[in-house]
Amino acid sequence: MTSKQFTEIAPFYDALMAGVPYRYWVDYVEEILQELDYHPRTVLDAACGTGNVSEILAGRGYEVTGVDISLDMIQVAVAKEHGGSDVRYIVQDIAELSLGRTFDLILSLFDSLNYMVEPERLQAAIERVADHLVPGGIFIFDVNTEYALAHGYFNQTNIGSRAYPKYVWASEYDKEARVCSITMVFEVLDGGSRRQFTEIHRQRAYSLEELGLVLGKAEMETLNTYHAYSFKKPGRRSDRVFFVARKRGPETQQVCV
Repeated sequence: MTSKQFTEIAPFYDALMAGVPYRYWVDYVEEILQELDYHPRTVLDAACGTGNVSEILAGRGYEVTGVDISLDMIQVAVAKEHGGSDVRYIVQDIAELSLGRTFDLILSLFDSLNYMVEPERLQAAIERVADHLVPGGIFIFDVNTEYALAHGYFNQTNIGSRAYPKYVWASEYDKEARVCSITMVFEVLDGGSRRQFTEIHRQRAYSLEELGLVLGKAEMETLNTYHAYSFKKPGRRSDRVFFVARKRGPETQQVCV
């Protein structure tokens, strides 16, 4: 059985990602903000998944809204104990984002924008992001580079582990289309019984130049690009790159959290 991406895996996603240092990712985002001397109060977590980053941000005092296209992932996020964080979760496609408000900071982490394999849809998403930023607001996102997608970084397995879910991921990169297709076979414990399912994920490689142009068309300027988790410039073998962009216009008032 093959399902759409981020559907059947949703109830097991947090167990799958148990080793991901979410707090470290948020620490890194805050370090970038400190470098900018920018102090946002309101944050939109675009493609928030099951809300792990959203919850950490809320716990640090930000007013957070989380948006994701997957109803299954949002249902997991909503079902979590929020601990008084009061994150607002919404099911929406970023390319059709319409929240009726603006934010000081918008994040889109964990290579979420790579999933927009049509450049036109990516452009629409970035324009919707810009429309939801205050003037001078900051947009931070990361992407998998072509180097990562073309060199099999998604080829992974934990089949020898005792932990569930077990998985085998196999990727194939189409150099002409610049699209990586990843066949993800999962085995989960569901109600005490083991079962398997497959999700096919697709990511497109965008060059740094392309992304800069996309941001420019959306009236945003690229402030910095970084080799992931550092303040170094991306290199030829960078597998993940962070973008820091600002919406053009008068800078928003600096608000301390």
